[in-house]
Amino acid sequence: MKQIDFAVTDLSLDRQNPRHDVSTPTTREAIAALLEADPEKWVNLAQDIAAVGLNPTELTIVVEEEGDMVVIEGNRRVSALKALLEPDLVDHPGIRQQIGIIARRHRSTIPRTVRCVVSPSREAARHWIVLRHTGENQGVGVVRWNHEQVTRYAKKKNPSERALRFIHQVAAWYADDRDLLENVEKVRTSRLTTLARVLSDPKIRHSLGIEFTQDGILADYTPEAMHGSIRKIFSDLASHLSVSLIKSKEQRREYIGTLQDHLPQNSDRLAQPRLVKSTEEKKPALQTSATPSASAQEIQPKNPATKRPSEDKRVFQNVILRNVSSRTSKVLNEAKKVTIAESPNVAAIMIRAVIDITVSEAAERQGWRRRQDKLRDRIRVALSHIDPENQDRDLDEARRMSQNDGALSVKNLHAFMHQWAVEPMIIDVTRLSSVYTPMLVKIDAYLGENHK
Repeated sequence: MKQIDFAVTDLSLDRQNPRHDVSTPTTREAIAALLEADPEKWVNLAQDIAAVGLNPTELTIVVEEEGDMVVIEGNRRVSALKALLEPDLVDHPGIRQQIGIIARRHRSTIPRTVRCVVSPSREAARHWIVLRHTGENQGVGVVRWNHEQVTRYAKKKNPSERALRFIHQVAAWYADDRDLLENVEKVRTSRLTTLARVLSDPKIRHSLGIEFTQDGILADYTPEAMHGSIRKIFSDLASHLSVSLIKSKEQRREYIGTLQDHLPQNSDRLAQPRLVKSTEEKKPALQTSATPSASAQEIQPKNPATKRPSEDKRVFQNVILRNVSSRTSKVLNEAKKVTIAESPNVAAIMIRAVIDITVSEAAERQGWRRRQDKLRDRIRVALSHIDPENQDRDLDEARRMSQNDGALSVKNLHAFMHQWAVEPMIIDVTRLSSVYTPMLVKIDAYLGENHK
């Protein structure tokens, strides 16, 4: 079999795709069939291809039939590419809008060609297609990693893992600093890779007084001494500091210069660095006396009793609404007491309740009264006002999930409350809380800026 690059427009989707119950004679019908099966996954694939490109380790297989190059392996990725290049191929209006937004944002990176393996016939490719889609096949196919292996690889290779550890620790150190925690949440949801780039520079780590080990974070200063510099970094990341501004060593040296007035003083440096173990693994230490150890005094926040839980453990745990009514604020605060892992059913219901009451209040106060019979409509209208140009990437996931019919759609938020047979999974509830956090925060900010 030979490999050839084909223009996306020169490839035809398979009318006999095993994924479909019936034949799909046109590209539009093939895309509609794939969306019917799982719209959320298909849109996720389109987003990934637009942002990162096609997976070079998985080549598309084509066969020539009646003068057309027909895709017999890789129909999902090719259909996503065709839609990105021509969004009107998508019949569903909400998903067509999402694909259009993705296409505009990644216009310069969307692949126009696909490296394909040309098979002499369908039968000649059958063996490889079967292996691709039917599991391990006693070792002949792809043997998947177990959870331990996945975790081991992620720790070694994922640069964002260190950034997440740092975020967890900052949230624990500065549990009372609301402004900092708001910026931490913004960074976690939209600037995590930028934080990872900052922390990848040894000179920045040295200036801050931190270093990462397998067991945790080595700190050269107390949290109090580092407060100013950490506050400055997260404020910059949440506002203007992007990857393009710290891409090179020279740019990062310039950035260190902007931190000089906020860095801890050398006179505050500890005699020996103190190891702060991961906040996800650390257990409360039993004290043998009423006075904590020197190490604990140096590393722990001033008020350990107010230490925040680990990331994403509670419903909307980092959301603070200052411009809503007293009742809406109380509903949110009561929801934030729910631990997702312990009470996933209550958590799912509270997520829906907080979203509904917040967008409903915003609509009533701002006079957004058109086409709001359903919750998804109220969410859509709210998003259209707080981000009329669809340019805020923090809101992409809320926009996509609220308007499609996938596994985490608004339809399922209703099902969590009204259907006895639907049981929410912890991972899904956690993601819902994370996805809608930026929307709630930005609605609150909008209300503060637009008093009526």
